[in-house]
Amino acid sequence: VLVIFNQEFPFPCFTECTKTLIMNQVTKQNSLPIYQLIAILEDAKKGYLNASEKIKDEVLSLLLERFGYQRGRYSNELRQLVNRLGTTSPIDQLTLSLLHRTWMDMKTTFKFGQKDTIIQGCIKAEETALRNYTMAIEQVHENEEVRAILQQQVNGIKTVLNTIREYTGKTYH
Repeated sequence: VLVIFNQEFPFPCFTECTKTLIMNQVTKQNSLPIYQLIAILEDAKKGYLNASEKIKDEVLSLLLERFGYQRGRYSNELRQLVNRLGTTSPIDQLTLSLLHRTWMDMKTTFKFGQKDTIIQGCIKAEETALRNYTMAIEQVHENEEVRAILQQQVNGIKTVLNTIREYTGKTYH
């Protein structure tokens, strides 16, 4: 009898196969929200780096550049995590097209280099990222390693959001 997640499987001939199927399903469930976060992080990285080039405030430009590189590090950290989980990217074309549309909207916003518009876009993007991270943490609640990494990144994103708000004195909702 095989017991997985408090369920008994009385068929010994299916034991190894069943265990493998269940563990693969658990791994895929953990990796899907992570891949979505990777896509969001890559989008944020591009947005911050682009904004840092367009904005005329030198201090804010350096901050935005730093935030972009931070998003790149977060993305790499999550890529390493899913590689350890042994999964492949399940991101669908719809997700990629939505991210591309968001990126194009942000690119249009940044094109004119208006400080308030860029700041508003960054704050909204960070608030959206936090909502996505919250959903991902809820979806991977059984995997402590994944939750810990995601929570650490959430703390970093909150710090960025607070830094932008403190530096600019702006709050957008």
